[in-house]
Amino acid sequence: MNKPNIRIRQANIADQQGVTKYAIQLVYQHQNFNPLRFTTFENHEQQLYDFFAEQITNPKAVVLVVEVENEIVGYSFIRLEESSFVDIAPEAAWLHDIYIDESARGMGAGKLLLDTSIDAAKKLGSQVLILQVAAQNEFAKKLFEANGFKVATYEMMMNLNEG
Repeated sequence: MNKPNIRIRQANIADQQGVTKYAIQLVYQHQNFNPLRFTTFENHEQQLYDFFAEQITNPKAVVLVVEVENEIVGYSFIRLEESSFVDIAPEAAWLHDIYIDESARGMGAGKLLLDTSIDAAKKLGSQVLILQVAAQNEFAKKLFEANGFKVATYEMMMNLNEG
């Protein structure tokens, strides 16, 4: 069996639709994990499409696409965020999104995309790369931990309509 041709590259404006396709899948995945915590917005897909048009050209952001046999099968979104007094956080690169289509999982594309995302964060000049992962996403937690990420904080929530 031949190893598939996997390529990671920086997204350009022509990739906007492909990125949006997987961004909306990521939204739905998170809603399935916890619909109280993760929501959709009116015209969500169009808003994502417009958002990624801005981020693809933002000098403080990097949008990467992963291609298998020249077809986009996932993306990542890294952005340098300003320091936050409220979060007691320094300026830092955030890996806001990383998503691989189910058809491309298990081929090593996720690891390559993560490695390239880490390199992109370094090129943005950040000292750290921060991400959040849904508590239910065991596969992603294992991937991140296996690649040097450590728990820095826990987000917790309470449903105020219960009890």
